[in-house]
Amino acid sequence: MSLLNKVQKLLIIVMIVISIFALAFKLDFSLTGYLTYGLTDGTYDNFPIAYFTITPPSFINIFSLKFTDYLTYTHGKIDILGNSVILPRYYFIDSTFTFEQYKLYLSFGRLRLSRNNTQKFESVRLGGFKFDTYNTSVQEPATLGGFAGYLSGKIFGLNFELGGAYSLDLGKFAVYSTLNTNFNQLGTGRIGVYYENRYENLSINYTHTLKGNFGQLDIWTGLAAAQSNLLEPSFIIGTTWKQNSFNLSSQFVYIGANKYDVEFASGEPSNPNAPYTWNFMTELGYELPQMYVALFLKHNSRWLANEWLPLYGVKLKVADLTISIANGDLSSTLLGTQNILLQLTYNYKASFDFEGALSSVISSFVPSGVQQSTKPEQVSQKSINIAEIYKLSEGSKVTTTGVVLAPTGLLNSATTYIQDETGAIMLYGKSIPTNLQPGDLVSVSGTTKVYNGILEIVVDSITKIGTQQPKTVETKKVEMKHLSNLVKVQGTVKNVSKDTVIIDTGEAEVKLFVKSATGISLSEIKQGMKLTVTGIVSLYKDELEILPRYQEDIVIEK
Repeated sequence: MSLLNKVQKLLIIVMIVISIFALAFKLDFSLTGYLTYGLTDGTYDNFPIAYFTITPPSFINIFSLKFTDYLTYTHGKIDILGNSVILPRYYFIDSTFTFEQYKLYLSFGRLRLSRNNTQKFESVRLGGFKFDTYNTSVQEPATLGGFAGYLSGKIFGLNFELGGAYSLDLGKFAVYSTLNTNFNQLGTGRIGVYYENRYENLSINYTHTLKGNFGQLDIWTGLAAAQSNLLEPSFIIGTTWKQNSFNLSSQFVYIGANKYDVEFASGEPSNPNAPYTWNFMTELGYELPQMYVALFLKHNSRWLANEWLPLYGVKLKVADLTISIANGDLSSTLLGTQNILLQLTYNYKASFDFEGALSSVISSFVPSGVQQSTKPEQVSQKSINIAEIYKLSEGSKVTTTGVVLAPTGLLNSATTYIQDETGAIMLYGKSIPTNLQPGDLVSVSGTTKVYNGILEIVVDSITKIGTQQPKTVETKKVEMKHLSNLVKVQGTVKNVSKDTVIIDTGEAEVKLFVKSATGISLSEIKQGMKLTVTGIVSLYKDELEILPRYQEDIVIEK
């Protein structure tokens, strides 16, 4: 048996052992899917993706074992104790370490590292990369895959990220670096440079956000080319303008000598998919209460050469359901011509705390007043303050105490926020009591997790221990140090739409976003008004925003 085969079998055994640990500890599961249904002839396409995260016992919980599986794709098989079991598309171990203002992420196994700056409109990506550490067209046998990681932090006051991946299976690598820029009144930006030698592709892209009386303007652009034809690159230029309830997006893509420089969404009918071609798409939308309506147009050089009409139509979006009606085919993945299309995005999450259940079973057999020395460590874990939690690595078991800042589930499903004298943090989990209200003092135990850039505690247990008045942090500039905390800002309204208000505090512009579940109305808010706003600081697509809880959190100053 070769050394490589021995190492591969050892990796499989390690993952099986960790999976067995999960039977006594923690398993998080989510299912995300995209369902496309053609009303023209009843054909449909369903694309579900399953995610599993296994957190080992507390004494080794510096890492997690993760699986990602595309359920409709073909699978390899692996023999476990004489039984044939499917092999997930991706399986890997990862861990995150925090050192003051720096974060280091490392992973090993079959995984995908995806980085780009241009996937802003209709999921069109130019450059960057989606780097797989194994040959995805071959699903068996189980292989080592490779490594991936990145280091992020601040340098000269600017956020940076530097990372890459290496495939042991293929002997290929990818590297990248990004840097956030701040031009103050001229807006903020993010530049990225990428190279991967699997397809010898080099790319650079840039995004920029500018806000003012005209609304918000987002611009993205980029160049990409294979190393063998750098003088014949592909390029993209796109922009989105938002003002009150209006939204206008446009994008032009030119494909140079290498058609793989550009990736379109699956089923995108205007995908030219050939060198020396172009694609144009635009959309004008308006946000109504609980609904988004838009007119769209798409065209490309192939249609023009064949004297075909552009694709144009209208779409309506309510929550996660979208219906589109057009003059031609809306999906190239479905049979026939689909000019009336329904699209649904669904997401299901579940968390199974076998460790907590096992602790309860053990406790039930222990007489009252008798100390059980074999209880899991975190049951008697010392409570720490919230600021200390932010210094720990992701996946740490923690216990803390804080005062509740928002009703459970008001701002996000199965979510609330707590605060102590050192900071605030988000709580998530089905075990959070639905009757928690601001002012409830609670003791919380759970596991830390970073979700969409926000550190949260996935709750194992939570107990109300008293009441305490929450404190409001008054500020003129919302920063990352305020994340998940209750803040108050005062300023002048620069822009207002159905669910968003931009306030100028004199030192910075602050975004206020209203969640539909709060029932808050912005109908009386007008440009030029002076407001005092109270709410929870959250993060959406790298942008900080304030989430008010009640109508009285927004006060119009006379």
